[in-house]
Amino acid sequence: MKVKIYPDVVFRTPKFSYKSTLVDCWDDLKAAISISSDAFYQTIKDVTAEELTLLPSKVFFTIWKYYNRAKFRSTPYGTFAGFSILNAAFNPSETKIVVQEDQTVHKFIDWPYKNSLNFSLADLLKSNCLLFANSSYYFTTSSIRYIACTDGLFELAEIDKDEFVIQILEACLVPITVTELIEKLNPLDSREEIFSLLEDMLSFQLLLSDNDPNIIGEDYFQRIGIEKDIDMPKYLIAERKVISGGIDEKLLNNIPGLINFMQYLQPIEGRDALTQFINKFRKKFEQKEIPLSLALDPEMGIGYDELEQANQGDDFVAQFYGKQNKKDNSTNNLKENFKKLLESKGFISKEVIRLDKLNLPLADNATKIPNSFSMLMSIADETIYVDQTGGSTANALSGRFTLASDKVFQHCKNIAKLEQAANPDVLFFDVAYMVETNVDNINRRKLVYGKQLSILNFDTSEDPITIDDVMLSIQGSEVILRSKKLNKRIVPRMASAYNYSRSDLSVFRLLCDLQHQNVQTNLSFFIENLYPELPYYPKVQYQNIVLSQQKWQIKKENIVKFAVSECIEYLNKIGVSKYFKAGLSDQTLCFERDNDIDINAFIQYMHKQNTVYLEEVILPESSVVVDESGKPYLAQFILNLYHEEKIYDGFEHDDESKTDVVQIFPPGKEWLYFEIYCHQQRSDLLLSGPIAAFLENHKLKIKSWFFIRYNENGYHLRVRFLLNDIKDGQELTTAFADYLEEDLNAGLISDLQLRTYKRETHRYGNDLIEKIESHFSVDSKFVLALLETQFSANAKYKIVADLIEVLQSSELFDNQIFANVIKTMSDSFNTEHNLEPADFKKINAQYQIYRKADAEELNEKQNAAFVSFQQSFIEILKACEGTRRVQLFSDLLHMYVNRLFNKDQRTHEMVIYYFLLKDVQRRNAMNKV
Repeated sequence: MKVKIYPDVVFRTPKFSYKSTLVDCWDDLKAAISISSDAFYQTIKDVTAEELTLLPSKVFFTIWKYYNRAKFRSTPYGTFAGFSILNAAFNPSETKIVVQEDQTVHKFIDWPYKNSLNFSLADLLKSNCLLFANSSYYFTTSSIRYIACTDGLFELAEIDKDEFVIQILEACLVPITVTELIEKLNPLDSREEIFSLLEDMLSFQLLLSDNDPNIIGEDYFQRIGIEKDIDMPKYLIAERKVISGGIDEKLLNNIPGLINFMQYLQPIEGRDALTQFINKFRKKFEQKEIPLSLALDPEMGIGYDELEQANQGDDFVAQFYGKQNKKDNSTNNLKENFKKLLESKGFISKEVIRLDKLNLPLADNATKIPNSFSMLMSIADETIYVDQTGGSTANALSGRFTLASDKVFQHCKNIAKLEQAANPDVLFFDVAYMVETNVDNINRRKLVYGKQLSILNFDTSEDPITIDDVMLSIQGSEVILRSKKLNKRIVPRMASAYNYSRSDLSVFRLLCDLQHQNVQTNLSFFIENLYPELPYYPKVQYQNIVLSQQKWQIKKENIVKFAVSECIEYLNKIGVSKYFKAGLSDQTLCFERDNDIDINAFIQYMHKQNTVYLEEVILPESSVVVDESGKPYLAQFILNLYHEEKIYDGFEHDDESKTDVVQIFPPGKEWLYFEIYCHQQRSDLLLSGPIAAFLENHKLKIKSWFFIRYNENGYHLRVRFLLNDIKDGQELTTAFADYLEEDLNAGLISDLQLRTYKRETHRYGNDLIEKIESHFSVDSKFVLALLETQFSANAKYKIVADLIEVLQSSELFDNQIFANVIKTMSDSFNTEHNLEPADFKKINAQYQIYRKADAEELNEKQNAAFVSFQQSFIEILKACEGTRRVQLFSDLLHMYVNRLFNKDQRTHEMVIYYFLLKDVQRRNAMNKV
C-alpha cells in the first residue's frame, strides 16, 4: 500500500505563546476563564496582575493550571486553544506558518440547552411537522420492540404488535409530513383518532418529529429557529486564520516509510467483543443473514458484549464476568521480539532506541490499514514528535470543526470521497448518536459521508439508512452489514473523536467496533506497553521521527515531602528533562524543572496522585508556527495519511422477489421435516440404520431428501423428505416414527419432533434454492454411503482434498483467486480458534502424517456416489458467478463437512482449510515449474 500525505492540514494552537508570561496574559486569561467556569471567575475577576502572587495557594494553583493549559495544550476547549486549516500545506523549503494572534470565535448554543426546550406534541402535529420512524424497531411473535432512551439511559422497549402502527412506522422511514402521512395511509379512523395515535407514538419514542435533535447536519438550534441570545450558554470553537507559510516537506519524507514499517511490526488489535460476537453468531445462526436488530436482541439474538446484562445481577460478580474468556495475544510476539533484542534492565538515561536500526523480525505480510488515518504530531527543530497515529478514518479528529469551518467541511468531504473511491463496492455511512448531554458538543458535525444512520436522532440527510434496513451476516471472519434497500454492503464510520466505549448501547458499540474490523487502526508505538511499570523508559525513534519520549516513574511519597528546591534537586538527580509533562491523553500539565513556581505547582499536583510518569517535552528553539508579531506557538498538527487501494469487498444479495418460490412448508405439505434429538455418536448409527432402511422401503414415495446436523437447543439431526405426493405425508410420518420407535423407547433418541420447513432463501436465493436442495440430497447420499466404512479423520480430509482438486481442475475459479479464497477461510478459522504458535506446530506435524498416509479406497457404491457429488458441486457452482460463486463454494463445503463429521465440525473445518491451503500452495508452485 503506497501511503501518501494529504496536502491539506488541520492544526491546533494554544491560546498563548509558550514564551508568554502570566502577567502579560492575565486579562485575556480571565476572559477565557469567565467562559469555562463562571464560578471561579467570580473569585478572581477583580484580581489584577500585580496581585496574583498574593492569592491563596489553592486559588493561584487553579489559575496556574488554566494558564498552563492555555499555553501548552492545543486540544480545543472554549477559547483556550483553536484550530486552523492550511491548504497546500507543504513547501520545498522552510517557511514559517504565520497565523493571526486574535482568534475568530464561532459561537453556538450549548448542547445541554436542548433539555430546556419543551414542545406540545399536539401542537407539533397540528403544525404539520415532519415525522421520522425510530427505525430500531423489530418484531416478536406478538410485540414490537425498539430502543428508547429515558434520562440518558437506553432501554429495550416493547408494545403489543399492531398492524396500523407498523404501517405508520414503514411510511415514516423517510421523514414525511403529517398531511402526507395521512394521505398515504388513507385511514378509516377519524383525524382526531389518528392524531391521538401519533401523539402516543411520539411520546413512546416510536416516532421522532423534526423538533427532535439531530447531531449531524444543519445545526439543530438553527434548524428549529432558536436564535442565539446573549444570556444563553454557549459552545465555542476558536479558530486562528492562516496568513501565510507552510511546512518543509523534507521533514516528512520518512513518514510513509515509518507507516510501512509499522504495518509489518504491529499486529492488528482485535476487538474482544467483536470476536465473541462472531463466534456466538456462528453457533446460533451459522451463515444466515438476519436483521441487525434481531441479532442484537438479548433473547432472540445474541446481544453484544454482555451490554444487555449491564444493569442486571450482582454488581460484585459482574465485574469479573467473562474475564476468564478474554485474552490479548495481539502484542505477545512483538514483546518477545523486543525482549530478544533489548533487555529492559539495561535502559539508561539519554539512550535512544532506534527502530530503524534494531533489525527487528517483521511479519511476512503487511497488515491492512484504513484508506485514511491521522498522525497527531508536533515539529521541533527538524524533528517530528508523534503523539498518536491511527484511527479508522482521518475524519475522526477533524469532523468536529466542520460545524465552524466550510474549509474543514470540504476537507473532510474530500477525505470521505477518497475512501469511497477506493472502495466502490461498498457504501460508507456516518453514525449519528447522542446521549451524554455534557459531552455531545464534540459530536456535533456536518454530514461528510454520502450516507447517514441515526440512532434516536431526527435525520436531515437526503436518503437515510435506517436500522431496520440493515442486515447482518458473517462471511469468513468478517461481520458484513448490507442495506436491503440498496442491496449493497455498508461500512460504518464515525467522523467524531467521541470515545464510543463510554456507551452501553449495543447497536452503537457494534457499529463503532466494525470500523476497526480486520484493519490496523493503531499505528502508535509506546514502549511502556511492551515493558510495563518500569522506573524509566528511553526515547524511541525512527529516522527523524520520535515515537515515544523519555519517561520517568514518580511516586507521591518521593515528592510531597520535598520543599521546592529539594524537589528540583531530586528531579535533576534522576535525569528528568528541563521541560516535562504529567497526566493522561490530552489532560496534561507542562512543567519547567528549574522554575520554582512550576515545581511548587507540581508538588501540589502530586498530592492528588499516587504514581505518575513524567514525559519529556521539547520546546523548539524556532517554532514552525508564529503569529504576526513573531510570537511562537506549540502547534499540534493533524497530518492526514491515505492510500488508494481497495480494502473492502462488496456483498450483494439476490433479490428474492425475482423468482416466486414457496418459502414455508408446514407439516402436511410437500416437505416432511423431522428433528431427531440424540447423542452425536448415535446420529451416524441412526442414519445408517433405521433412516437408511426407511428410505429404501419408501423410495418410490420420496422424491428427494437430505439431512443436517445441528447443535442449537441440544444436538439433533434435521432430516427433510420431499414427497412425490402430499397425500402420503401422514403415512410416511407414522412409518418414520415406527422405524425410530425402538431407539425412542430405549432412550437413545431423547425426542422426535415434526417441524415446519423454512427454506434458506435469504442465504441461497430463490433462484437457486431448489438446486441447492437437490445438491444437498446428493451430498447426503454420499455421506450415507461413506458411513458403511469407518473412515479415519485423515481419510475424510483426503476425500475433501480430492473434491477440491476436481473443483480446481474444472476451471471454475482462477488458480490465484481460489488460493486466496482458501487462505481467507483458513485465516478466519485460525482466528476463530485462537491458534497460537504451539498449535500451528501440532497442525503442521499432523499435516505431514496426513500427506504420507495412503488414501483409503472407496468401494464401488461409494465411488459412484462421490462422482455424482463432484458433478453436482460443479454444476451448481456454474449456476452463479463472481463473489456469489465464491460464497456458495464456502457454504456448500461447510455443509458437506457438517454432514461428514458427527461432532466438532468447525474444528475439522479449520484443519481441512489449513491442509487445503498447504495443498493448493504446493500445487500452484508445481504448476509454475
